[in-house]
Amino acid sequence: MANVVLVHGLWVDGSNWALVARELIDRGHSVAVVQLPLSSLTDDIAVVQRALAQLNGPTVLVGHSYGGAVISAASHGAEQVEALVYVAAIAIGPGESPNDVLQHYTPSEGLQATVVDANGYTTMDPQRFPDLFAGDIPRRQAEVLAVSQGPAAVECLTQSVEEVGWRDRPSWYVLCAHDRTVTPEAQQAVADRIGAKIRTSQASHAVALSRPGDVVETIEDALASTHE
Repeated sequence: MANVVLVHGLWVDGSNWALVARELIDRGHSVAVVQLPLSSLTDDIAVVQRALAQLNGPTVLVGHSYGGAVISAASHGAEQVEALVYVAAIAIGPGESPNDVLQHYTPSEGLQATVVDANGYTTMDPQRFPDLFAGDIPRRQAEVLAVSQGPAAVECLTQSVEEVGWRDRPSWYVLCAHDRTVTPEAQQAVADRIGAKIRTSQASHAVALSRPGDVVETIEDALASTHE
């Protein structure tokens, strides 16, 4: 049996994967949901690497948004990781930070709505979060997400990595057509760069909550490529 490891992005936590994880478990897959500290890119990579070290057998590593940068680096040297799935995600290359990638594209409305506090931690304006991050889930649910944000250190976006794993593994990509946090144009460019197989979802950035089936089916495609 192959493992599925789910890695969240900025301003949410592992509960963002609740519906996806539930469906994967119901289908008989072994699932691990990582909780990132969001204290730096380096710290987050280390947390995922520790989670991978606990697993035996082939693994599909899945990252949402900033989580794509984390899995790009964490998969390097992790022999059990046989496939990568990026969900409205950023994929970084050697010597790059997430900001290095994002600077090539027009800033999204969501990223322009972020604020940095006196301690160097970022959040998205909670008044704008429901529309810009999660516009296709019930408003009351989106408002709870907005006030539950885990602040992320700016080092998550500014630190770079030396090596990445997507260059020698197959990748899949869930492209969110109505995303206002990572623009569809940026997602397309990232997916093309890494040679990913693309599934387009008519979703916001909160695709794992609004259209979990699109995410699950993409993960199933990646699982089919592993040596179970």
